[in-house]
Amino acid sequence: MRTLYFWGIAATLVSAAFGQAREMWRYEFAPSQNQHVQLERVARLHNGAWLLLGARWNPTSGYDALAICLAPDGAELWSYEADGAQFDDAFVDGIEFRNEFALLGRFVDADGQLQTQVHFVSSTGALQRVALQTHPGGGQLRPLRFGQHYDVGACLYAEWINSSGSAATTVFSLSNFLYEDLYPMRPWGVSYAPYSLDRQTEVAGIVASPTQFVDARFTLKSQLINSYSGPARGFDAPLALASTPLSAPTEMTYVAIVSEGFYTGDDVVLLACRLGPLRWGYRYDYLLQDDSVESLQVDAQGRAHVLVRTVMWRGEPFETAILRLLRFSLGGALEEDVLLNIPHRTDWGILRLAPGGQRYLAAPRLLGRIGANGQFAWRFDPNLIVHDLFPEPDGSLVVAGERPIYHQQGYLMGYRLAVVKYALRPDPNGDGCVDDADLLTTLFAFGQSGLDLAADVNGDGVVDDADLLQVLFAFGEGC
Repeated sequence: MRTLYFWGIAATLVSAAFGQAREMWRYEFAPSQNQHVQLERVARLHNGAWLLLGARWNPTSGYDALAICLAPDGAELWSYEADGAQFDDAFVDGIEFRNEFALLGRFVDADGQLQTQVHFVSSTGALQRVALQTHPGGGQLRPLRFGQHYDVGACLYAEWINSSGSAATTVFSLSNFLYEDLYPMRPWGVSYAPYSLDRQTEVAGIVASPTQFVDARFTLKSQLINSYSGPARGFDAPLALASTPLSAPTEMTYVAIVSEGFYTGDDVVLLACRLGPLRWGYRYDYLLQDDSVESLQVDAQGRAHVLVRTVMWRGEPFETAILRLLRFSLGGALEEDVLLNIPHRTDWGILRLAPGGQRYLAAPRLLGRIGANGQFAWRFDPNLIVHDLFPEPDGSLVVAGERPIYHQQGYLMGYRLAVVKYALRPDPNGDGCVDDADLLTTLFAFGQSGLDLAADVNGDGVVDDADLLQVLFAFGEGC
């Protein structure tokens, strides 16, 4: 059922358009025939291990909640499955908590009502206990994620749907499951973090009113609630939140909102807040087309990188979807606005930053590193529906998603959960051969620092002896 592929120095090389990568290891969870799997979240643990969270289809009980723990080298450590009342269930988040693992589950009871459950399992994946979380006011609870709630510590965030159908965001302590807080907004998401307890959790949502229609709301420091209503008084929804890393010179929280305009269609609004007050805002529109936010990331300098998807309603072919990459300074200046060179329609995109600021993109049939002017330093088709990317400090890249499985006659049979770690060939000029030209490129760029340096092969933001050594050790590969 489970297959783990390790690829050594002689691993299969994956051909790329502007370079090559090789698999260091691959893990796949392959269910039995006619059992589909779906991935909800991938969590990176502090010891370098991985938690894959989602569900597996069971013909007799619908989707059962599924959690898999992988070692840092991709070896499976344990797996755990749970079924509620033979309806569709799933695990949506997981963390390390007091020498155990806490798994946040979305379950459906026998009456068809949503439940929030926390399953505590041991370091070997054995069930220790199950906690059923309820709201004092009754109703249903839809789990969102674990997170840090200012002076409480580890908490779970959930959407509370009361008996009248109204929704709000609720917070419960993970230590004693006591009700901690309520935000009067229907949640649309929480701030991004590879590991749920890495940073203070911020929540975004929407509130409807007869005069404003739908407004965006978001928290800051888990205490202050801010609102945004666009000039069209239409639909304003926050799609992404991100905070500056601890190393940034200024503490800032960014909120990316899709906002209905007048004649401009849907626009992207980026708000920057510091310790509560709004510092600046920017409304972005591209050629009066419909724009939306796909990803929001913040680099070590505190600059916001926004991946925008634009649907081009005019011209041929009709309804072409493109991706643009924006970068904003700490002061709110638009420093970069480039069209990404993707030859096919892009219905979604995921942007992630390496520790040194290098930018990696996943899109349909594409995985690559973004270079200067929207061009790719390298790219290839990973044959995955990518859910998340994890750039590593050594320049490697871990990719998690679902791999489609096709019948020999061509129809889709199902999906496998897959996690792949790629070692990227140190080929600065991207011709597929590590030779003297790459060595010269690295030597001439030695000492430079920045985002889009081709010679920065390990992605730490500076061209130094580590990059030179990688080129030397790989000399002759692909030639």
